[in-house]
Amino acid sequence: MIKKLNLLYKQTPTNSDLLINNIINTISENSKIYIFGIGRSGFVGKAFAMRLMHLGFKSYFIGEATCPAVSNNDLLIVVSGSGETYSIVNLLNKINKINKINNKLELKGKNKIKIISITHKDNCTLKELSDFIVNLDINGGNSNKTENKCFPMGTLFEEIAFIYLDTIIYNLMEKLNIPEEDMKKRHCNFL
Repeated sequence: MIKKLNLLYKQTPTNSDLLINNIINTISENSKIYIFGIGRSGFVGKAFAMRLMHLGFKSYFIGEATCPAVSNNDLLIVVSGSGETYSIVNLLNKINKINKINNKLELKGKNKIKIISITHKDNCTLKELSDFIVNLDINGGNSNKTENKCFPMGTLFEEIAFIYLDTIIYNLMEKLNIPEEDMKKRHCNFL
C-alpha cells in the first residue's frame, strides 16, 4: 500500500486540474455537483460529496432521497474501478441522451451536463461516455495487471480513490481560501 501511495504522490493523475476547475466552475454557473458510484466505490463517492458540501458546494449523491433533478450546466462525477459498472454506464448513456437533445436545441456545449469519470482503466466504456477521465494508476503503468495479493478485488482502487479525492478537497480549500473552521460550520450538528 505504501508503494502505491508513493506512486500517487509522485505522479498527479492526469486531468486533476480539469477536475478541480470543473468543480470550481459550478460556483459561477450556479450549478450542482452529482456524485455516483456502486458498492465500495459508492462509499468513496458519498464521502467526497459530503466534503464538497462542507466546502459550500451544492453536492448530491445519486440515489439518496434528497437528490434533486439534474439541470443543464450541472457536473456529474462517477467513481468506478473497472470503468464498466453496468448501472453507471446506463446513467452516463442517459445523460448523454439529454446532452444530445440540448445540442439539437442549439444549446451546444455551454448548457451541457459535464461528465467526469474516476477509474483505473485507461480503455473502458466510461472513457467513451465521459468528457474526460481521471485515471488513478494503481498498477504502475501496467493497466492489464489485475492480481494484487494484499488487496482483494477492488480494494486498492477504492483506497487510492478515497485518498485522491481528499487531496482534491485540500486543493479546493487552498484555491478557494476556505479554512477548516468554515467547513466545520456546515458539518451536521444534530448528533
